[in-house]
Amino acid sequence: MLKKLLFAFVALSLASSAIAQHQRRVMVEEFTNASCGPCASQNPGFNALLANNADIVTPLKVQVNFPGYDPMNEQNPGEANTRRNYYSVSGVPHAVLNGAPLPNDCNGWTGSGAPACVSAAELTAAANNLTPVTMSVSHSISATYDTIFVNVSVTSDAALTGTLRLRVAVTEEEILFPTAPGSNGETEFSHVMRKMLPGADGTNTGDFAAGETKTYTFAWKIGYAYNLNELAACAWLQNDATKEVWQSALSHPIGGIPDAGLQISAANKFACQVGYAPTFNLTNGSDAPLTNANLRWRLGNGAWKNISWTGDLAPNATESVTVDTTLTEAGIYNVEVQALNSNNGIQTNLISGTSTINIKTLFGAGVSTPFTQTFQSGPVPPAGWTVNNVEISSGLEGWKLATNAGSGSSRSTRCSLFIIPQGSPIMMTPKIDLSQANGVTTLNFDHAYAYYSNTFFDSLRIEVSNDCGESWTTIFHDGKDGLSTAPPVASPDGSLGFIPTASQWASNAIDISDYNGSPELLVRFVAESGWGNNIFVDNINVTALVGVKDLHLSSFRLQPNPGREITQISFGLEKPESIRLSVFSSDGTLVQSKNLGDLPSGEHTATLDANNLPAGSYRIMLEGKEGVANAQWIVIK
Repeated sequence: MLKKLLFAFVALSLASSAIAQHQRRVMVEEFTNASCGPCASQNPGFNALLANNADIVTPLKVQVNFPGYDPMNEQNPGEANTRRNYYSVSGVPHAVLNGAPLPNDCNGWTGSGAPACVSAAELTAAANNLTPVTMSVSHSISATYDTIFVNVSVTSDAALTGTLRLRVAVTEEEILFPTAPGSNGETEFSHVMRKMLPGADGTNTGDFAAGETKTYTFAWKIGYAYNLNELAACAWLQNDATKEVWQSALSHPIGGIPDAGLQISAANKFACQVGYAPTFNLTNGSDAPLTNANLRWRLGNGAWKNISWTGDLAPNATESVTVDTTLTEAGIYNVEVQALNSNNGIQTNLISGTSTINIKTLFGAGVSTPFTQTFQSGPVPPAGWTVNNVEISSGLEGWKLATNAGSGSSRSTRCSLFIIPQGSPIMMTPKIDLSQANGVTTLNFDHAYAYYSNTFFDSLRIEVSNDCGESWTTIFHDGKDGLSTAPPVASPDGSLGFIPTASQWASNAIDISDYNGSPELLVRFVAESGWGNNIFVDNINVTALVGVKDLHLSSFRLQPNPGREITQISFGLEKPESIRLSVFSSDGTLVQSKNLGDLPSGEHTATLDANNLPAGSYRIMLEGKEGVANAQWIVIK
């Protein structure tokens, strides 16, 4: 009896081996979103894993409608939602292998389906779970580039029963955005589901007899795509009762289609006056002139509005387009290309451009001078200021309040570049009114910085704009040794990075008199990350002389300057004058005053005493009946 049982077991094993002889291409479905922070953290490693195992996987990325904006989802929200509900996915990112869920937690990630939980060994094991089913997929695109055809062949070597459905998806193998379309910083997307054929529910194949082959043909009038040369197709046979995927296959992009690209540039813009109409740039990325395009735009989550553009845009040429609206509020304007037509005959719903225009309203009059911000109370950014920080895996990082270091205090603003691998966080002042300034106007600020090493160091750039941010002029740019106020600090993991002492600050004064007369000067501090260390900025102020004439001098100099104790002023009067000498601190406070009396024409001298003054930047003013003369004085200790 034992021999009979053993013989039967061997016979069954041989029969099973003879039937289930095919390796499975592992169907890997990931649910993700362009505004999902954990997605941006896990996708790079997950994508690399899929690429390294491309010979055994069929990847499909389904862009869902949460937690934020995702233009790829908006192009096909219904089928994405159907597929999400099929697996009861409640959080992203979420991955499924051959219809089976992943472990609940791994590698520090909690919750079912984390792509970070997938390993090469698991993919190999799933592929080696042999199947009687083989499958092939091919696709083609019509001569007019407006329709894709997908052909699928499915064969089962063994009788196969169940609630079997064939699912087919048109995918875009690679989508590259010039700037992140969502809020998580991702610009590269792969294997994105564009359309399921004939729909998300697939096709009921019925049972398979042993050795039976079934073939299917599908067509899709292309409703949207970013690049026709990246269109691909995949298919999988799935048992809806168990969700097991018996086999999958894919067809890679064909290529060779003339480029009909149209790019839309992203932008951060400011509206300084009520009635501003947003604009954006269209760039023809194809090798033939572009004649027309259908676009659409919307503010936030509002209704889409159409724009019909016509023209004759040469290859690589750019044209500005105005959104047909009058801006009354700040917000995110999304702009998309819906369809286009070029002189090379291509006409399709090719979404070759999509972008966002982030607009901040700066309505109202500019702030008068002296303009001062010492960060001694309130949040960062202060009221009226603008901060554009950068997205990293833990969220937005950049310019924030520091309560452990300040120039003459314990508070300042800090940009922690040692946790930002790349990017340039921006901190911008409100509009500053210099319309009445006609003397020396100075931007003063204190800073502290120590770089990490000769490999990792950062820079600070200061720019000004008098045209509401349409153009910017650099007035300060320094980094590494030139920016440093302390020796290098190699901050260990988990530390707070460089924290300056009271003596590790430098004062700066920049003459911005060229911008006198501007009613809306903007100043922005740009921290350029080299993955180095902290940059601290404090005591920002703009001082301007308003409504006075210049005092004409034949000479005016301070020696020494910078000075530690005593500095001598030398000046030459062209005619007799009654002169008063005044010294103002960087925040506009009068710290010294001396009446020099009635002086004849010719050369004169006076003494400045720095012994009781803290280090910093000071404004020296010579005041006479005919006007005022100014100079900057730097006190060092």
